[in-house]
Order: sequence, then structure tokens, then C-alpha cells
Amino acid sequence: MISWFLYSIAATVLLGLSMVFYKFPAAKNVNRYGVVFWSLLLGEILSLFFFSNYLSQGDGKILAWAALWGASFAGLSLLQMYALHHVDTSTLFPITSTLSLIITILIGFLFFAHNVALLQIVGILFAIVSVFLFLYKKGRLEYSRHILTVGLTIVFLSAFNKVIQKIVVDGFDIRAFQIYQYLFAMLFSLIVYFISQKSIKINQLFERRQMTLGALIGILGFFGAYALLIALTKGPFALVFSIQSTYIFVVAIAGYFLFQEKLSKRKIAALIVAVLSILLIRLG
Repeated sequence: MISWFLYSIAATVLLGLSMVFYKFPAAKNVNRYGVVFWSLLLGEILSLFFFSNYLSQGDGKILAWAALWGASFAGLSLLQMYALHHVDTSTLFPITSTLSLIITILIGFLFFAHNVALLQIVGILFAIVSVFLFLYKKGRLEYSRHILTVGLTIVFLSAFNKVIQKIVVDGFDIRAFQIYQYLFAMLFSLIVYFISQKSIKINQLFERRQMTLGALIGILGFFGAYALLIALTKGPFALVFSIQSTYIFVVAIAGYFLFQEKLSKRKIAALIVAVLSILLIRLG
């Protein structure tokens, strides 16, 4: 039987690769709205294939949470693809992952009476250092206010999704939720797609590169999330998420080979500090 550790590694690699491909719409001038739609459609198809027995568990509450998650996740994906026009993958994902994790902890402390452990406080301090290393060079910000605003929106949407997932995991069947979360995310992305077009031309949605890239992201993302779900059912919660947090190394390495993104000594140091911060927060 495959151990939880191998499932955790598989989830780390697959999710990391799916996020790297978010860069392709910017690098290859592909419509990101169409890419997001096709990625979510593939996720919905795969969810129905694997979890169709759980369709009947979709009551009003789970549908409401799925709708919230779906709308925010579709918006998150679109903003990430937009941000990658201006920021490297090896910078965007470590920053947004660490900051969204901090916000999630603060929300848990303020609204769910969760305690903040000493390790988590140390992890937060490490996260602040890593963000500084990513954003500042020679004492100056490397990015415009507009991009920073986009980045902060990504952080808050990511934290919002984590909070919803925590609520769902504690009170609902995650497999039923996965079916409906992809459904609402897909529908929302389709609405945004048509709003974004100057004139509605349905044939544009079937452009080959959009479909191919979206399918690739959808397949990698689904099986990565599926492997993570299996790992969580078999192994220790903290250790599984600690291993999964190293996906930012997968993103950095893949970005280096696919897009020739530079990995300076400063960026490598920032990546190491970011991973340490996530590990401390998770283990705490």
C-alpha cells in the first residue's frame, strides 16, 4: 500500500507544477479567462467521475459554501495569472502562500478561539523576513503599488479559501464539496469570461491553446488535490501539510527551466526562509 508520505510528495509535485503553468497565459499570450474556465471544467469532470456517489450530499449549506469558495477561487486564479505578467512564479507564490497562512492564523485566533503557539509566532517572524527579501532590493520596493495591491488581494482571497476549506472539512464531506466547488468556480469563470470580452463570440472559448493549457492545469491540480486528500486521511495532519508547503521549491525550479526565471542567491535564501516559516507555522 502506498504510504501517506508518497501521496504527500505526489501532491507537492503535482500542485507545484499546476501553479507553474499559470505563467503560460502571460508568457505565450493566451487568454487567461478561457484557460481558467477549461481548468475548472476539467476539475468538475474529474470530480464527478471519482465522487459521483456523493452528489446527494449537496444540501443548502454545502452549496452556499461551495458557491463562496468557487467565486473566490476563480477570481484568485485570474488574479494570479494577471500578476504573473509582472512577477516571477518563484516570487509570487512564496509571498502569497506565507502571508495568506499568517492571515488564516489571525482569523482563527480572532474568530475561532484558536491558540497561537510559540512555533507559529517564530514562523510568522520568518515569514516577514522572507517577504522583505522578496520585495525589497537595496532598500527599495521592486514592484509598483498596483502590483502590490493585486498581490494583497490574492493573499486575502487565498486566506478566505483556506478558512472555507477548514469549515467544510470540520462539518461536511469534502468529496461532495469538491464536486460543487468546481461547479460554481467554473460557472463564475464563464460569467467573467463573457464580461471580459468586448463582443460575445462563443467560438473564441474553444481556441486550442486555451483548452490544452486549461486541461493541463485542471488535471494536475485535481490529482494534486486528490493526492493531498488521501495523504490527510492516512498521515499526520501537520506533517502532510509541512511536506506540501515545499511546493514553492517545485515552482521555483520549474519556473527556472520553463521560463528562464533567475534564481539569485537572495531569492534562494528568501525561498528557504519562506519554507522554514511555513513549516514552523504548520508544525506549531
